[in-house]
Amino acid sequence: MKFFRYLQYIFILFVLGLSIIILYLWNIQQELPDYNISQYFPNEITKIYDEKYELMYHVGNRDRFYLDYKDIPQNMINAIISAEDKTFFQHQGFDIKGIANAFFTNLKNIYLKTNSNYVGASTITQQLVKNILLNRDQTISRKIKELILSLRIEQEYSKEFIIELYLNEIYFGRRSYGVASASLNYFNKSIFDLDIHEYAYLAALPKGPNNYDPKKNYKRALERRNYVLRQMEINKFITSEQYNHYSNLVIDLSQRNIKKYKSDYKTDHILNYLNSNSFNENAFYIQSTIDQSLQKISEKSLIDNLALLERKYRNWIGSFKSYDDILKYENEHWQIGKVVKKNSTSTEISIINADKIIILNNDKNLYGPKKVSPNSYLSLNDYIFITNIEGSFHTVQLHEINGAVVVMDPFNGDIVSMVGGVNYNISNFNRVTQAYRQPGSSIKPFIYAKALETKKYLPNTLLLDSNILLDQGVNLPVWVPKNYSNKSFGELTFRRALETSNNLVTLKIGLDLGINSVNEFLDKINYYNESKNYDVYSTLLGAVENNLLQLTKSYSIFLNGGYIVEPSIIKKVVSNEGELIINNNYFKCSYCSFSNNDRSYRRPIIESQKEKVISPQTSFQILSILEGAVKRGTGKSLNKIDYPIAGKTGTTNESKDLWFFGLTPRYVIGVYVGYDTPKSIGYRETGSSVALPIFKTIIENYLLNNKNLNDKFVVPTDLIVKKVNKDNGKISDGQNTIIDYFTKDQIKILNDINKVKSIGGIN
Repeated sequence: MKFFRYLQYIFILFVLGLSIIILYLWNIQQELPDYNISQYFPNEITKIYDEKYELMYHVGNRDRFYLDYKDIPQNMINAIISAEDKTFFQHQGFDIKGIANAFFTNLKNIYLKTNSNYVGASTITQQLVKNILLNRDQTISRKIKELILSLRIEQEYSKEFIIELYLNEIYFGRRSYGVASASLNYFNKSIFDLDIHEYAYLAALPKGPNNYDPKKNYKRALERRNYVLRQMEINKFITSEQYNHYSNLVIDLSQRNIKKYKSDYKTDHILNYLNSNSFNENAFYIQSTIDQSLQKISEKSLIDNLALLERKYRNWIGSFKSYDDILKYENEHWQIGKVVKKNSTSTEISIINADKIIILNNDKNLYGPKKVSPNSYLSLNDYIFITNIEGSFHTVQLHEINGAVVVMDPFNGDIVSMVGGVNYNISNFNRVTQAYRQPGSSIKPFIYAKALETKKYLPNTLLLDSNILLDQGVNLPVWVPKNYSNKSFGELTFRRALETSNNLVTLKIGLDLGINSVNEFLDKINYYNESKNYDVYSTLLGAVENNLLQLTKSYSIFLNGGYIVEPSIIKKVVSNEGELIINNNYFKCSYCSFSNNDRSYRRPIIESQKEKVISPQTSFQILSILEGAVKRGTGKSLNKIDYPIAGKTGTTNESKDLWFFGLTPRYVIGVYVGYDTPKSIGYRETGSSVALPIFKTIIENYLLNNKNLNDKFVVPTDLIVKKVNKDNGKISDGQNTIIDYFTKDQIKILNDINKVKSIGGIN
């Protein structure tokens, strides 16, 4: 009787236990997420590249490039299967034999206290489920859910699709999600260019990326890599000879360059464009127009030249007492050094993280109005910034002054370089686009261009530089404008007046043309930020504010034959699903597409899509005059550079805003310098003394990197070359002549009159 009673109890317990298990599984069933992974697409991040497709910036925390299964190298698949799930293509979602083997293998390793790698039991499918559908909780219920979902996914989807998702989703360390990203971040190579031992190392990482960092534990990383290679050999993916070869190779990883993940002025400008145009995709691949080499040259040129400028006016306050303090303000162009030794003639600086000592020449590093020696303003153990300028080391400190540089392709508007300030970490206000300042004398070439377009003036027209009185209206004082030098120079040619940036002649030309006429022309070329009718005389000398980008864009008309171009920092935008969203087309092509079924073929016609605002002849005539400004006028400090350069300075009242616009056969370069809260930069400082040196450093370094350029300014057709006396404007073969350019109509006028007479500066 007792026996049957025990059986009854056992049966009841069995039924009860089975009921509990069924109820438990039913509850789990209700909690299971949707396993439709066909709709799952791993989140990618927006990536910004330069013009050569070099990565500049990542937006977001997860670095990922999605690859289809057919694009994943077979060696990568072989390596990950060998490391994680060698029966992947045979099992149905879980591997009983693998679980048993893992259990006994790990038990043996623990008992024998070996250093062998522990073996996991989860299949690739289970790991995928854990990553995209569940969480990482170490619970029985999560493990059961994982198993159920794995079985369902294996029934619904192909093995190829499952491993495709896995290899694009899994985390490899170094911010890398997916094998393509991991390849770049660990080896600085495309996934398609790796060797077998490198695939094996990547396959070793999902088990625990931080555990297999060679810098932290090289032996452990090597053992794990070689374990994967050994499994590849066992699975016959590689031969014994290959295993012996690759297992003896060192793990050689690339240095992590986290600087490319930092935002700056140019990446902000790109992202602001996307935001303002309401792009709502998850991620984008953006090819920008940025030339990284010119970008770095522009950045260093700006901060170095402004640091040297401030050395004339500011006392030294640039020392830091701790490395952590100075590290907050670091930039990639200045080094951080520590003062280790001082004497009357030199100062020894230990460069942090470079294991070297440099010697500062005290006489070349006198600081402030009183020219104080480093021996006085530096103390032992001070941390300071050091910059190398043409092989000479200089102490530099954080700026108070600021500025900006933009380099544009004048033929299509591409922004090749954008530097919005001296330190993005301190201020992300972009002075290329957001700082509106008076352009001063840099407005003058446009007034002279308008004058040539009206055919009332010729390049050799004589004009009288003399004082004028201007009535500004009721209850306003009479304005008596002056030249910068406070002198008048008598008769000047039209060319010479612009070359020397003469204020009085410019005003006379502008008044003759009419302020409204000048404003209409400036509106036409989009010189002003907004279309307004500025009817005060001071507008003729650049009193209306605008930003550096708009002004630089306007100067492009003198290089490209008279076309307005719209600045662009983006060439292409592609969505994370491969859709081309933006593709800047600079030209319109008619009859470029045809098929074999077309009845006739028409020759393609390629046209610029830009609006022409002045003739190519006027465009080049002003360019030639601005080239003369470099040779004989306000830009003559550039004369030693053996390269075609034209340029115009800009200086406002009290030297508050200083400009230089440099024009070369390839680029137009705009430079602005000023305080964020406007004040005088320095007594008698001008665009020539402050902004131009920044341009000069940029172009010199550009030419060092691009030797043997044979660039020239392109002379348009229908221009006639004449020798002209630079002082009186007469066509002459005698002394004191320069080359000038005339249109056929202008030559006709010259032939009709023997001499152009000046009548109060108005013809």
